[in-house]
Amino acid sequence: MLTFSVNRENFLQGLSRVQNIVERKNTVPILSNVLIDGTDDKLKMLATDMEVGISGYVDASVKSQGSITLSARKLFEIIKELPPESVVTLQVKGENLSEITCGSSSFELKGLSAQDYPNLPAYDEGSFLTLNADNFKDMIKKTIYAASTDETRYNLTGVLFEMEEKNGGGILRLVATDGHRLALVEKKAEGNIRPGESVVIPRKSLNEVRKLLDEGDDETVEVDFQKQHGVFKKDSIVLTTRLIDMSFPNYQQVVPEDRAFLAEIDREAMIHAIRRVSLLSSERSRAVKFSFNQNGVTIHINNPDLGTATETVPISYSGDEVEVTFNARYMLDTLTSMDSEHIEFGLKDELSPCVISQKGEEDYLAVIMPMRI
Repeated sequence: MLTFSVNRENFLQGLSRVQNIVERKNTVPILSNVLIDGTDDKLKMLATDMEVGISGYVDASVKSQGSITLSARKLFEIIKELPPESVVTLQVKGENLSEITCGSSSFELKGLSAQDYPNLPAYDEGSFLTLNADNFKDMIKKTIYAASTDETRYNLTGVLFEMEEKNGGGILRLVATDGHRLALVEKKAEGNIRPGESVVIPRKSLNEVRKLLDEGDDETVEVDFQKQHGVFKKDSIVLTTRLIDMSFPNYQQVVPEDRAFLAEIDREAMIHAIRRVSLLSSERSRAVKFSFNQNGVTIHINNPDLGTATETVPISYSGDEVEVTFNARYMLDTLTSMDSEHIEFGLKDELSPCVISQKGEEDYLAVIMPMRI
C-alpha cells in the first residue's frame, strides 16, 4: 500500500493547485477528492470536476507504491497547519484509511478507492502548439473580465480562442463578450499556428490556466484542442478542459468602424475619477454620465436617494460635445485590464458603442455599449 514522505512545502503547493477544481457540492463524493499516486519517487496528484482537470507531479520519497483519493480540502487544511520546512509522511492502511504524521502530529483521514476516480481525457503528444506564457497570460487578463457569468447565455460564458494568418504571419486572438461589452486582443503567435481553428474556452478553465502560467520556470506553454477538450501543458503540469460546444457571436459586427470623435485620456486619472464619482451611483445600474468636450471629460451622477457627484478629467479632444451614460463597473473593468499610460476613447454619438484602446497600440480594444436611462 502507498507509503511516502514528502517536503511539506512541495506537498502544499501540489494541493493548492486543485482547490478551485474539486467538486464541493458533493453531488459525486469522489469528485471532492484528490487522487494521489506514488511511483518512482514522484507523487502524481490529479483532480477533476468532469469539466476541468489538472494533474502534476511532486518530488517525494516513495517507500511503497500505490494510490488513494482523499478529501482535497481537508488534506490541504491539515498540511497547511503543519510546521514550515517539515517532512510529512503518509501511509495508506486498510479500507482506504490514511495515516498522516509530522513530528508529534498525527491524523487519520478516510478516503475512497483510486480505482473509482475518473481519468482525464487522452491527448496526442505530437500535436501541440507552443505559446509564450507571459503573452498568453496578458491576453487572458485583457479579455476574461468581459465573459458572461450568466449561465442562461452559456455560449458567452467562455472566451473565443482563434488562430489565423495575417500580414504574412500567424495571429492568436482572444475575444470575450457578455452582450453589454466586448474585449478583443491579438498577438503574433509563435510555433505551429493552425489558421482557421477556433474554440470557446470556459471562463473557469481560463482562470485556472492563468494560475498555471504563473508556475514553474518554463517560459512557454503548450496548447492543443482535440475533439471536445482543450489541453494546456507547462513543465510537468497538465490542465484539461471541456470546451463550450456552441457558436460564438459574430463579434466583428459589434466593433463600430465610425468613431467620429477621439479623446485621449490619462488612464490612472480616469480610473480614480470614476471610482470616486461612482460611490454615489445606484448599486443596481451603476449608471454614470460622461460628458466629453474640449475642456475635458466630466463624470457625474445624480442619485435622488443619495446625492450628486461630479469630477472633470483633462483630455485631448476635438469635436462636438457628447454626453453618454455607461456602467461604471464595466468602464473600470476595462481600464484596469489595460497597462498603457494613455488610452483613447472612440465615440460617435450618445447612442453608439464606445471603443477604448491603448494609445498607439492596435492589438487590443474594448467596446462598451451605452446605457439608455
